[in-house]
Amino acid sequence: MDDWRLLDELRHLIYLGNGLQGREEDLNRLISVASKSNDMELIKSVLILKEDSDNLSPKQKLLWLTSKLRDRLYPPLAVDIAGPLPWNNDLSLSNTNVHYCYERHLKGDLEVLGLSQCRDLEDCSFVASLISIKNQRVLFPRIKQVNDHLYHVNLHFNGCDRRLVSVDTSKVPTNDEGYQLSLLSDKIMDKIVEMAYLQVKSGSYATTGSNTAVDTFLLTGYVPEVKSTDNISSIQEAVSCFKTGSCLLALGTGQQATNLDAPLIRNHDYPVIDVDLRQGIAVLQDPLDPYLHLQTALEDFIENYEQLYVNWCTDKLFAFEKTLEFFYNFAKCDKFNTAMNKQLFLLENGSDSEQDVWLLLESHLQSEKSIAYLQELPRDVLSSAGAPHEGACDIGLQLLKLKLSPRSTKRFFCHSSKSNAFTIHLYSNSSSVNIVRWSADKCTKILECKANNLEQCYMGSPFYYKNPTFQLEIVHSEARQFPLNLQLLSENCQDMVNLQLYHLKDHSLQKPIFADPNYTQQRYDKSFVLLSTNVPYKLVCSSYSNKSEHSYRLQVSPSDDQLLLPHIQIKQIYMQFGGLPFQLERKIPCTKNKVLIPFATSTNTTCFIRVVPPTFSSLMRMRLAVCDKCGNPLRSAQFSQPPAPGGMVIDDWKSTGPAQYILVIDFDGPETDLSSSHFTMCIGSSKKIMIDGRYC
Repeated sequence: MDDWRLLDELRHLIYLGNGLQGREEDLNRLISVASKSNDMELIKSVLILKEDSDNLSPKQKLLWLTSKLRDRLYPPLAVDIAGPLPWNNDLSLSNTNVHYCYERHLKGDLEVLGLSQCRDLEDCSFVASLISIKNQRVLFPRIKQVNDHLYHVNLHFNGCDRRLVSVDTSKVPTNDEGYQLSLLSDKIMDKIVEMAYLQVKSGSYATTGSNTAVDTFLLTGYVPEVKSTDNISSIQEAVSCFKTGSCLLALGTGQQATNLDAPLIRNHDYPVIDVDLRQGIAVLQDPLDPYLHLQTALEDFIENYEQLYVNWCTDKLFAFEKTLEFFYNFAKCDKFNTAMNKQLFLLENGSDSEQDVWLLLESHLQSEKSIAYLQELPRDVLSSAGAPHEGACDIGLQLLKLKLSPRSTKRFFCHSSKSNAFTIHLYSNSSSVNIVRWSADKCTKILECKANNLEQCYMGSPFYYKNPTFQLEIVHSEARQFPLNLQLLSENCQDMVNLQLYHLKDHSLQKPIFADPNYTQQRYDKSFVLLSTNVPYKLVCSSYSNKSEHSYRLQVSPSDDQLLLPHIQIKQIYMQFGGLPFQLERKIPCTKNKVLIPFATSTNTTCFIRVVPPTFSSLMRMRLAVCDKCGNPLRSAQFSQPPAPGGMVIDDWKSTGPAQYILVIDFDGPETDLSSSHFTMCIGSSKKIMIDGRYC
């Protein structure tokens, strides 16, 4: 027993920790013990541990790291190498049923023939699954008895067909008459599997139930599908497959069922145990009564049942199964409302023939329910992540059935309402069909940025020029035009956003290439924007919001296949000060119609000067000039119309130094627009400049 205890300690370190961490001698001692042992289970377990300590695959590591559920571990260990010790100290199931107030050893019901549900346990779907498995002689979950009251059971969940669930049968709730809170069966192994099921599903006897498709997957790994009963052709297809042994079937009456034919009851599952194709009749068994077999015509499914539960034996349908594990981080993947922000996948048919392909998205079990689904990425990759259109997405197991043309690909995204681990199961009849992780930057250019101190920086405000700005250029060997799709996203769903396009040198933001003053909620889209190659542009992102902090995502993609993504170059630029390293910003009072601001340079310097008025009145006039110390103008700019959103700019002025200069600001406008107001002056320079102390 000590050897197994040491083995489990090392398993914890290797699979759940950061390696042996100095315990190599303990592993070597175990290897020595195993080499002299006749215990084949110990020998096999130690050999596997040694191999994994040297080279543990990322897939195996992830399967171990996703073993935890409600503070209990369910490691990916087959029962024949699990050892004699449980992985959890507490194996009990909570019980709130006061009628079962005693705890006794689990016992079989020798007087009972068949299998039926305990009326004080709401697990009809599990019992229906067990009836189907036994009726169709499907392989039963693997069970190994460890001692008098401890059993190991392997179930299918969290991406693995050998999750280890340990069951303690020594304390089963029992009532005054000796009846136990357990299904009725003369086979004690049925009861043990039920205890393992209850432990995984809820950790309690007070389970609220599930559905037969999900529970059958947990017991057998048969791929689940939930169908509506209003499609008779789909029902007939499933029934035909049932006769060939390709699937298991069950029917559910649903919660909304009314006017049911007796003895049917609402919210109850009934396994199909036989069908007569010639007469179109299915035989069902009531999980509550092993002697009650119900005959129902296929066309009556619509009237009495809401769901048809199908579990497919993929071993009989497909030659290949492949799996892909991944983790979905909700905070990251749902930060922006776009499919391109989510987990993406590429499904590829590398064969020369059309292939039927099934994808099963398996959500790893959590204590809370969630919604998760795979959906094909639309051709417009900048579209939002819409609602799923195929497969159940609220039961943790979504099935997609696809046809792939020869040498073709499909792209998918995954959405989940919570952070979780997932496994994608791929089933096909060709080894050339594969699914791999895919990256959004293979079809679109993406930049994200955070912007602070941007309150009141919408279009028309004196601070619009402060908004995040991106340089965009199509670099191409030919002089021509290409269409692009532009999209701006905000993290805040209440944000109203806008995106404007200018030529790079339009520092005053005077001539937008497409003038659109409209702000749209959370996302702004502009499709098929025709741009010239080798011409630099800039994109200005803004928000009509009182919030000072914003998180943006800019996405740019070709509108057609003629332009390759590498030709699109985009980067964030900082044009408030012309992109120069030395920056100063001052507020200049509007007390006179002319302001003189002396400044000096100590060496040759490149300068960028921006002056923004306090208002954009149509009557406002401005003139900006740089003069030498004698007042001779060296560089000037003036408006012959109302000021532009970016104010007045003198760009790329080369000063010599050491020298002294004067910045002259002339303005004229209504007194009401200027009184008690300030101009904003922004100066960027390649070297430090000194400004008159009155303006420091």
